[in-house]
Amino acid sequence: MTAYRKCIEALDNLPHCADITRKYCGRYSGILLVDGKFVKVKGWESKIPVIYGIDFLTHDIPTFLFTVGENFVSFVKFFTSLRLLNYPLRSLVSDENLNIPNACRKIYPKMCWQLCTNHLKENIRASLGVRTNPEHRPFVRSIEHLFKQKISMDNFNRIASGILKDYIHNETYVQILLDIERRKDNLLAFLKVRDTPQTNNLIECFNSHLQGRLDTVKGFESFKHANSWLNGYFLRRRTTKFTDCSGRFKKLNGKTSLQMSLKDGVDLPRIF
Repeated sequence: MTAYRKCIEALDNLPHCADITRKYCGRYSGILLVDGKFVKVKGWESKIPVIYGIDFLTHDIPTFLFTVGENFVSFVKFFTSLRLLNYPLRSLVSDENLNIPNACRKIYPKMCWQLCTNHLKENIRASLGVRTNPEHRPFVRSIEHLFKQKISMDNFNRIASGILKDYIHNETYVQILLDIERRKDNLLAFLKVRDTPQTNNLIECFNSHLQGRLDTVKGFESFKHANSWLNGYFLRRRTTKFTDCSGRFKKLNGKTSLQMSLKDGVDLPRIF
């Protein structure tokens, strides 16, 4: 119990994640991946979401919001807090929860929204029951090929037209393709803002890590305790050196995300 009390006291004495960003950070790409993770808290019937974002090029987490619901109002509060931190949001990447882009556009009206193509493909697989019905697999493979890599608008239209031609007599497939056409601007938003990813795979990886820690905790005694723990967790993530980055982000290995976003002239050890 003595160790527990000391841990709680240490968590409560930590600076807030947003305060660190406000005072010391400024080198952000403006490309933000946003998602929420649900946390179990004693006294609440349902799990409570923590909303957070990751700057794509620095992998840093500017701030988070532990709130009672993953709704429009909560996301407006989250993006408002980002605006107050002077975060230069240009491009947003998220899943199909429309509360996220709608709330973001209210605070950042000029932003571009990139709809995660992995979520789109998974929803198509689920709607067609591909795992139990092999009949639809050739069509799904065609959709996967369409979103396999970043391509120009002309190439996208050419490949999509070919798929439509192949399946023009299947009403279900045609409706799926029409839905893709309707959302094409959001599925190809990476063409408008350089370095914008097609998917939110990065934040999904962070979610998996967070879930692993939450599984060991089981739950929290109060909203305040959960908020304090989450703040400590995100600060820990921001000050932990990367070891497994690959490809274009291999250069991040041996560095921390906070280190990548610090303003010029700020020394990381002096912060803590």
